[in-house]
Amino acid sequence: MPDQSSQTGAVSPRRRGRPVQIDHETREAMVLDAVGELLTHCRLEDISMSGIARKVGMSKRTLYTIFASREELLGATFARIGRRIFRPLESDERGLPLSDRLDKLLTLNEIPQFEQGAVEVLRAVIAEAPIHPGIARQWDAEGRGALIGYISAELACAAQAGEVTLHEMAATEAAELLVDMVMGEVLHDLLNPHERHPDPCLPREDKQIRRRRAIRVFLEGVRLR
Repeated sequence: MPDQSSQTGAVSPRRRGRPVQIDHETREAMVLDAVGELLTHCRLEDISMSGIARKVGMSKRTLYTIFASREELLGATFARIGRRIFRPLESDERGLPLSDRLDKLLTLNEIPQFEQGAVEVLRAVIAEAPIHPGIARQWDAEGRGALIGYISAELACAAQAGEVTLHEMAATEAAELLVDMVMGEVLHDLLNPHERHPDPCLPREDKQIRRRRAIRVFLEGVRLR
């Protein structure tokens, strides 16, 4: 007997199969993407596990199987941002002169959506630190801490090779000194949130000038006499 659906032109309904299973790594990336997007237009204190779950389209129970707490989730988000901003040298950059290697390490990879709100996020992290210290620790470890680690390794190698003398400083101390010289004092920005440079293109050039001047002054202080 011919199929009635073929005679009428109707399409037979497909049987529903099992929903596509998403692996843990993909789920985690989806959650971190959602939190990163929320950070661009929400205050940190307004970002909740319920809101994140809604944003991703999963239940709060499922979200808690990926991240055990809001503190853990936000810490992982800031760690991911830090890994994108600060990076180690590529293999083809390791043969560069020390000044160029330091310049590469201290040139931060910019994330456009955080350029305007970075100080605000930092202010919120500091405000939450007494209540959720893990968020602040991870922000520091994966951000400034990672950068100091990369620079410390380069300075230790340069000292061992006789390129520089660290004047009885540990390589980590010297790296912290250089990072502070390049990054400047963020306290001014935290205390003056409404001050913005009128031309958004100039700050990037200013950072480059400051970075290269700081590296030059630093290397002059540690070069062998």
